[in-house]
Amino acid sequence: MTEKRSVRFLKWLLRGVVSYAIFISAGVLLSFVPGSRLGLSEETFLNLRMFLMILGPVYLTLTVKIILTVSAALKGQEKDTAEKSRGVLYFVMALLLSASLSGSQTVSDLSTGYAGSKGLRNLAKSSRYSMKGRRFLNVFLPVGFYLLILEVLTLLVSIVSFAPLPESVSNVFLFLIALTALSLVFIPLVLSLVSGYRGDKAEYAQKRSEEKQKAAMADGMVLETDPIRRREYLRLPKILTLLVCPCVCLVSVPVLVATRDLQALLVVRMVRMPFVLLMAASVFSVIPLLLYWANCSGTSLVQRIYIVKDQLYYTGYSGSMEERVEFTFILLHLERCQVGKRTIRIRGRFVKITKDAYGTGTKGPLTKTLLIPRTFPVEQERALLGFLEKYS
Repeated sequence: MTEKRSVRFLKWLLRGVVSYAIFISAGVLLSFVPGSRLGLSEETFLNLRMFLMILGPVYLTLTVKIILTVSAALKGQEKDTAEKSRGVLYFVMALLLSASLSGSQTVSDLSTGYAGSKGLRNLAKSSRYSMKGRRFLNVFLPVGFYLLILEVLTLLVSIVSFAPLPESVSNVFLFLIALTALSLVFIPLVLSLVSGYRGDKAEYAQKRSEEKQKAAMADGMVLETDPIRRREYLRLPKILTLLVCPCVCLVSVPVLVATRDLQALLVVRMVRMPFVLLMAASVFSVIPLLLYWANCSGTSLVQRIYIVKDQLYYTGYSGSMEERVEFTFILLHLERCQVGKRTIRIRGRFVKITKDAYGTGTKGPLTKTLLIPRTFPVEQERALLGFLEKYS
């Protein structure tokens, strides 16, 4: 192993000596050419020759590395640099977070640092899962890093050789350097978070599947959402959000525009008033309707009911990864049950168990009304209602 390293080092040293010999020779030969013939002053031409002799091998090496990296990717032989880059990425994010916290002076700064620390923990957790877009990152990271070095070196050469550099040219260089640096940080960051989210989602789905199997082995019944009935359940909030508000605006706007020049007449003002109120109501109701749609969608997706040994457990969760909160309502006493068109209302006493990344908590007994979306298969819903009838 030591001999192989020595051979590789000697080859690398030989290539470096040969490269510098070639570029130094080229710089010496160029010294015999008058700079005025190229439209350059003697000082500028001297600086360019010096940079050619000093940085020429560096430019050549980086360009060759870019070509070899792209060529290896086309052949499917690229090196796996995506996984190794995670540690560097987390280190950079930790430095940025430390810099942010060091200047914290307000509650807003502290809350920003708190959110950043949670994001960093999510990043650390995502390292357990396979990286998404690995083949793309195996090419993007080294090529982007080489391009960043080339951009910085080119800016340095331009500043020294053509000073003062025009402001527009400086801005272009700074923009390219900033864009490359931010891309090297944020693209792997986003892909790492996506990898963690998908991996955690698949792992949690496996966990819920195992819980379902355990309940089945204990002669229990598991009620889960039916996709077809869920689509029917979500139809109302979807129509309210996507059709009612835009339609009201489309009806109100032409009337208001057509009568804007006739507002001096009392009759016109009276006609406009309902349309103004409708317009305002449609605008201000968008966010509540979106929240209602999101709540219906999330609740109907994650809800699950276990009926095991004459005991009812209503379970679900919100969030993912670091922010996931699981909840379980255990029915102790049923007061009444009402079956509506969209939901089943169960009023009674419950024990609430919550579980998150920081531990498990228990509340109760407490009196509560559970609003359960009617998205279970018909057979399971009948079984649930039959159990509640016997339970009461």
